[in-house]
This record gives sequence, C-alpha cells and structure tokens, in this order.
Amino acid sequence: MAALRSWLSRGVSSFFRYRRCVPVAANLKKRCFSGSVRPWHKTVAVGFGVALCAVPIAQKAEPHSLSNDALMRRAVSLVTDSTSTFLSQTTYALIEAITEYTKAVYTLVSLYRQYTSLLGKMNSQEEDEVWQVIIGARVEMTSKQQEYLRLETTWMTAVGLSERAAEAAYHTGADQASVTARNHIQLVKSQVQEVRQLSQKAETKLAEAQTEELRQKTQEGDDTAEPEQEAYLRED
Repeated sequence: MAALRSWLSRGVSSFFRYRRCVPVAANLKKRCFSGSVRPWHKTVAVGFGVALCAVPIAQKAEPHSLSNDALMRRAVSLVTDSTSTFLSQTTYALIEAITEYTKAVYTLVSLYRQYTSLLGKMNSQEEDEVWQVIIGARVEMTSKQQEYLRLETTWMTAVGLSERAAEAAYHTGADQASVTARNHIQLVKSQVQEVRQLSQKAETKLAEAQTEELRQKTQEGDDTAEPEQEAYLRED
C-alpha cells in the first residue's frame, strides 16, 4: 500500500507539472506560428508583385506600319518635307535678291535719264559729279546682280533636290508626298519667273536709257562740230 500511494503521488505530481507545461508550450507554439505567419504573407505579396512586373504587357501588332515599304514611305515623306523647306528658304532669298537688283537697275535708269536731259546744260565739273553718281549706282547694281546670281545657283540646286525627292516619293508609293512636292516646285518656279520678268523689264529700260544717252551725246557733238566747221570754212 505504501508503494501504491507513493506511485500515485508521483503520478499526480507529474500530471500537475504536465498541466503547467502545456500552456507554456502552447503559447510558445502560438508565438512561433504567428511569427512565421506574418513574414509568410509578406513574402507571398512581394513575390506576387515581382511576378506581375515580370509578365510582359501584350501590345497590338501593327504589321503594316512596321513593314519595310511603310518605313520607306515615312522616310521619304520626311525627305520631301526637308527639301520643300530648303526650297522655300532659297526661293524667298532669291526673290528678295532679284527685287533688290531690280530696284538698283531702276535707280540707274533714272540717273541716266536725268543725265541725258541735262546734256548741254552742265559745265564740265557738274557733268563729272553726275557721272560719279552714275558710276556708284552702276557698281551697286553689279553687286546686287552678283548676289542674285549666286542665290540663283543655290535655288536651282534646291529645285533639283525637291524634284528628286518627289520622284523617290512616287516610286516608294508615297503619292501624297510626291504630289505635294511637285505642286510646291511649280509654285516657287512661277514666283521666281514673275520677279525675273520684272528684272528683265528693268534691264530693257536701262538699255533704252543708255542708248538715248549715247544718241544725245552724238547729236550734241554733231551740233557743236557744225558751227566750228562753218567757221573754219569762212576763214578759208
């Protein structure tokens, strides 16, 4: 009996010790589990975000816009735009230069006409002064002419570039770019032709004024020679 009571006492003591240890272990497991839950959720969220970033977004395929023909048409359209801009700038510069030259020609025409109207009414000093003004105007006219001839060469180069760009656009199928470039070429050609006609008209008037000046000088010389010849004959 003594042995039985000792065994029962040891069993009860072990049971109560087990009861005290169980909550501690449970709490420990709970803490460990809850501690492991939170990082697990974070790991899943981060991994899911990385996975979304790694998935490529599908784009709508545009086979026609990426074809070689389409790329060539796009490129040649840029070329026609660039050559048209270059042609516009050179046309503007040329028209301005021809206009300045035409003004210089008309200035010289006016001086020649004034000089012709004063022939026989000026002394030698006054005539020299008028001729100095005419020479200065002629130098100015020549300078303006050289400037417009230089720009005309550049303009013709720009026209050639635009024509080749329009032809390239036509052959690559960029019909709109080709038509636009050709219309622009025709427009600037007509504009330059108009100012050229004005300058040619001025040059014609200059030639007429110079001819009239020579005729007046010749007539004045003849009128001066006749009295001298008559006086010489009377002396004889």
